[in-house]
Amino acid sequence: MIPSESLKKDEPGSSWSGRKAGMAVVILVVLAVIGLIIVFLVQPPAGSSAPAAPAALGSPANPAPSHTVQQIPVDTPAKPVDFVIQPGNTEKCGLTCRQLTPTITNTGYEAAHNVCIAISLVTSGGDTIFLNGESSINKCIGTIESGESKSEPIVINADCGFLASKCVQQTLIIKTTATCDEATVQFPDRTIAV
Repeated sequence: MIPSESLKKDEPGSSWSGRKAGMAVVILVVLAVIGLIIVFLVQPPAGSSAPAAPAALGSPANPAPSHTVQQIPVDTPAKPVDFVIQPGNTEKCGLTCRQLTPTITNTGYEAAHNVCIAISLVTSGGDTIFLNGESSINKCIGTIESGESKSEPIVINADCGFLASKCVQQTLIIKTTATCDEATVQFPDRTIAV
């Protein structure tokens, strides 16, 4: 009897090798997307800038008041509540998982109550990339006093679909927002070409 010449799982050209290669591509794309999310997550919020020097009292831009005005020192932040986020360290927590510990700082001159950070990822075609099985990651960290910083760990698992089809050859847009009772700070969108 002549043995049949069926393909083995390790032979090139077999369907098993094709699946292994496909899974390797998916894993690499998802890891790249997560890495890029972490790299591009943090940037200064839109409209943040150093406070402008006050105009002299009695000038046309700032007429002399008829009542007492509290003077704010020039080095005082321009906004009651504003935020800056630093990315912190990144650690692997699985093949398609990354844990980062960003630090958010209230650069304003008042306390920020009920602070939450929201991160979402969409494609240039309008598809939402699910992060941790949700349309966005939301992390609430409580009150942050003026000048105070807080760090919170965030775990990110990006779902780019079967064989990373939602992410491959797309421009991904990272949207980050910090909210609190007093203000909402929308950080500028960051784009990633995949």
